[in-house]
Amino acid sequence: MSTANDNVLLITAGYDRTIRFWGAYSTAVYRTIMHEDSPTNCLAIHPQKTLLAAGSHQHIKMYDLMSNNPNPVMKLDQLQKNIVTLGFSDEKNFMFSGGEDHCVRIWDMRSARTKASRQTTVSASVNCVTLHPNQTELLIGDQDGTIHRWDMAGDKHETYTIDANDPSAIRSISINRDASMMAAVNSNGYCHIWSMSGFAAQTHLHRRTRFRAHQRYALRCLFSPDMTLLATTSADGTAKIWRTSDFNCQYELKHDRLQNWVWDCAFTSDSLYL
Repeated sequence: MSTANDNVLLITAGYDRTIRFWGAYSTAVYRTIMHEDSPTNCLAIHPQKTLLAAGSHQHIKMYDLMSNNPNPVMKLDQLQKNIVTLGFSDEKNFMFSGGEDHCVRIWDMRSARTKASRQTTVSASVNCVTLHPNQTELLIGDQDGTIHRWDMAGDKHETYTIDANDPSAIRSISINRDASMMAAVNSNGYCHIWSMSGFAAQTHLHRRTRFRAHQRYALRCLFSPDMTLLATTSADGTAKIWRTSDFNCQYELKHDRLQNWVWDCAFTSDSLYL
């Protein structure tokens, strides 16, 4: 996120039960929040940059980004198992969450209720949920290798089996800004690409290509804001940058001495930094 004075902030969390706020260019930590109930699995920033949502075991906590209050201003609980993915709608009306209890939930941000306003259940643990730019559809990836499309406006569901002979877990889904393309990566290291049509109405997916992005677990895929690049990360200790024009690898990023899993990535809004 960027603050009013154009300082780019990076917010991280992990199994050390802390949430840290960094100056992205200075790498200085200027704020730390203790998230003591359990390790943090996922974070999401409200579009107005006023709230930070943190998902963990059986909890979602909301923190105020406009103050130094270390305590959550809202707590969503009565949940089962781990919350592994969070996100907000661009219209700021709702938040969505997905978890190991097979459920995807919608939370109305306009009310003070601490119970989900809607939910849907899939057949396996939810690993990722991505909101379509039309703000009415969610694309859900599960542990069984299935992608589910939930049309929230019509409450319609559709499923896409990636490979019936190789049901590898879907680890991440990304849709580019104009919703012309969708990418998904799985636990076998493959990246699958679809063309998309029907932006305003029901989305249709058309298989385009697939390629071996990594030799081990692929963990994250993400289109750049300018739509020219696709980043993937993996358990093989690398992040790779692919050109979306031909899906040739442009860069492979790795540390010479560290071979740790690369769990996640984020582009700056100008697509110049990852």
